[in-house]
Formats: sequence, C-alpha cells, structure tokens
Amino acid sequence: MRWKLVVGCFLAVLGTAWGVAQTGRFAGVTITVFTQPPPYIAKPVMMFAPDWERITGAKVRLITAPWGELYPKMYSSFALGQGLFDIVIMPAAWLPDFAEAGFLVPLDDLIAKDPAIEWNDIIPVYRERIVSWGGKVYAVPMDGDSHIFYYRKDALENPEYQARFKAKYGYDLPVPPRTWKQVRDIAEFFHGWDWDGDGVMNYGVVEPRRYAGQADWCFFSRAVGYVALPGQPGGLFFDPVTMKPRINSPGHIKALEDYVEIMKFGVPGMINMDSGEVRSVFASGVAAMAIDWGDIGVISEVGKESKVKGKVGYAVLPGSMEVWNFAQNQWVTLKEPNQAGYLAFGGWVAAIDRNSKNIAAAYDFISYLSRPANSYISVTTSETGFNPYRKSHFETLAGWIGFGFGRDAAAAYLKAINDTIGHPNVQPDLRIPGAAKYFEALDAQLALVVAGQKTPKAALDEVARIWEQITEEYGRAAQLKAYRLSLGLPSP
Repeated sequence: MRWKLVVGCFLAVLGTAWGVAQTGRFAGVTITVFTQPPPYIAKPVMMFAPDWERITGAKVRLITAPWGELYPKMYSSFALGQGLFDIVIMPAAWLPDFAEAGFLVPLDDLIAKDPAIEWNDIIPVYRERIVSWGGKVYAVPMDGDSHIFYYRKDALENPEYQARFKAKYGYDLPVPPRTWKQVRDIAEFFHGWDWDGDGVMNYGVVEPRRYAGQADWCFFSRAVGYVALPGQPGGLFFDPVTMKPRINSPGHIKALEDYVEIMKFGVPGMINMDSGEVRSVFASGVAAMAIDWGDIGVISEVGKESKVKGKVGYAVLPGSMEVWNFAQNQWVTLKEPNQAGYLAFGGWVAAIDRNSKNIAAAYDFISYLSRPANSYISVTTSETGFNPYRKSHFETLAGWIGFGFGRDAAAAYLKAINDTIGHPNVQPDLRIPGAAKYFEALDAQLALVVAGQKTPKAALDEVARIWEQITEEYGRAAQLKAYRLSLGLPSP
C-alpha cells in the first residue's frame, strides 16, 4: 500500500538517531486508543502504530465503536473513572463537555517540552481555539475540518453556457458564485439536462438532507453568510450577552428557506442522502455544485471511480448581500457579499483520559501522529478522513500530487481550504457542553421541514424552544460563561 511505502521512506530519511534515543522508552507499556471504526479516523493509528511500537517498545491497542456509541462510551468511561481508554480521538465539539468536567489531562506542559510536535506550525484557529478550553490545551489536532464550496468548472466556465445564463438571468454567470442567490440561479440553469455531453442527465446541486446524515452542518454553512457579520460574535448560535437562542432569527429562517428551495434543483433522492453519498454522487459527475468538507475534493481528484478529475473548482462558501444585523435588529444591505468561513465539526482531536496510567506514553503517541511529516502523510493518504490543519500541509504540493491530484487542482483545493480557515470572518462550530443535544434538536426539525411537515419558521421556533430547555438544564449562567469562552470573549 502507498502509505506503508511513504511511512517507510520517511523513517529512512529521518535517520536512526531519534529512534535509537527513544528505543525501549516505553517497553512493556500498552496504550489503548478509542475512536470510530476504520478506515476513516482510525486508519492513521493503524498506519503509524507499528513504527512507534518498534521505536518505543510499547504496544498500541485500538478499540473502536460506531459513531452513535462514541460519545456515551467515552463519557461513561470518564465519569465512572474506569480509565478504559488512554487516548480518545474525538470530534472537537465534545472537548468542552469533557474538559469542563475535568475528564481530560491538560497538555500545556507536555507540549512545551516537545519540540518535535512543532506546535506553532499548527494553524492558529485550531491551536488556540479548537483544542483549548479555559486557557488550557486539552487535545492535539489530528484533522482540520471546514466546509468549502465545490463546482464543476466545465459547466460554469463554458462560454456558451455563460452567454445563455446571462440572457436568462440578466447578469454574468459568476465563477465561483459569491452569494446563495447566485447559487440558486446557477442550480436552476444547470438542472435537468446533459450539460457535460456524456449522455447522462445532470442536475444543479447535491447536498445532504437526511436526518442524522450531517445535514445540520450543511444548514449552518448556508446560514453563516446571512447571520455572521464581522465584529458581531455569536451570530450562528446564541446571543453572547443573554444566551438566548438566535437559531430562529430572520437570517436563519431565510437560510432554511434557501435550504428547502434548492432541493428543487437537486439530484433525485437528495432528501435521503448523507454526506458520504453526496461525495460519491458528485464524483460520479451528475451535479454542478456541492457543499462538503475536504472529502469531495479528495474523492473527485483521486478516486478510482471519479468522472470529474481536473474538472472541479473550489471556493470559500458563498454568502449574501443582505445580512441580519443583530445589533440593529434589522436586515442590512452590503456593497459586497458577506462571506464567512465555517469550521463545521471542527475536526478530530486526540486527548488523554485523566485516569490513564500511561500519560507519558499516550502523549508521545499523539505527538508522533501529529508531527509535521507524519500528519502530512495522513492528510495525503486516502480514507484517513484527515484534512490539512498545519501550515506545512499547505506549503508543499509534492504529497498532494503523489496522492493523485493534478498540480493545478492541488493548488486550488488547498487555497480554498486555507482561505476558509484563515478567513477574517471565520466562524467556529458550537463548542459548549451539550453541543450534541443542541444539534440533535435542530437536525430533527430540519428533517420535518424537508419532508414538508413544517415551515422553516415553525421548525426554527421549535428549535429555539428546545435550546432554551437545554440551556436551563445545564444552567444558563454556566452555559453563557462557556459560550463566551468558546468565542474568545471575557466572562460575563
């Protein structure tokens, strides 16, 4: 397999000095790593464990559970003090729950003594916000997650189609689109005809809409441009002064109306698709546009079954000229579209159980996985589920080209991700205790809206009501403090 060859070459280049110094350091120690089943997320553990074991004399035991069982099993082990897992590789959104409860080992001192991890190479938003809580670092990034926008260049850049589009809509077809209104028009234009000439019907968009299929993140990707004005923190989720939900604001309602309307121009069956299906459908060549993490880019450019290699464009999420201004409690019209990066999900991070009896060995393995050379291999290897999160991941194209990307595609793909992560208006995902409950309430209502059983306003009003209940359950003052902390604001 390619990754075995690359890991072997890396170790050969690294030389023996580091390995000799570390050999046997953890002899007789077994560390347990808990995450979801391979290949995604668990694969890098499997890739690098054999060499780390050889170097240190320790053993790595990988335990996995399906997505739906990860949180309860982690929480149970932590809360009961069972110490079942030395390392948990988990979604970043869960870190506040576990850190606030005192379940995790602070890593600041270990990181400070570890030059090999090259901490400053990690992009600031991940290093300073995603893995930190209450002024301490509780995890190490393994993955950099954000949503970006995908489009078919051979469709949107076609001069004939551009002329036809302008004749129909009265403005130049924008490449890439910068507003959701433009996306709507482009989706309508490219819907229901064979615009790539392969004899197969094509459609405007493909996006996840299935309950428990990560559609909620897609909704927030559409909402962020309507509600996240620069200088007004907390637009996506809560009022950072009162902790009152903002989920049913006029901006969110407009985003949900768009979310429903665009389905008219979607691939048949889109209502039942999750993110995984969206990726394969886009790579099959039947949709003009999509929203996803970095995975569509990988599958499109590297996948053996892809029909769109070299035909994909990449961009920061579109936004809106009209934005809901929470400070003024009214819509405002801008001269340029309000676009914002959205760190959907926030990525996977590795943390250590405070009850671990092998903290030093556990940290050493986490460091080994995240070091620049090894993490570069992980983000440029198929089916790891890891996307770039270090500066160095974006600086060298060789690994991406070796992965299967064309040079131009690699440069464009990395630029879109880097522009998103580094966007001046980048919005982090919800990172407070109970985040999973808040999202579940939204996800259930989104499913009712797309099924035609509720209006967008009625659904989001219900979400706001449930969010208030969750906030009261956790304690409003505590949640407000946590929310402000997650936004980088001082305590109330």
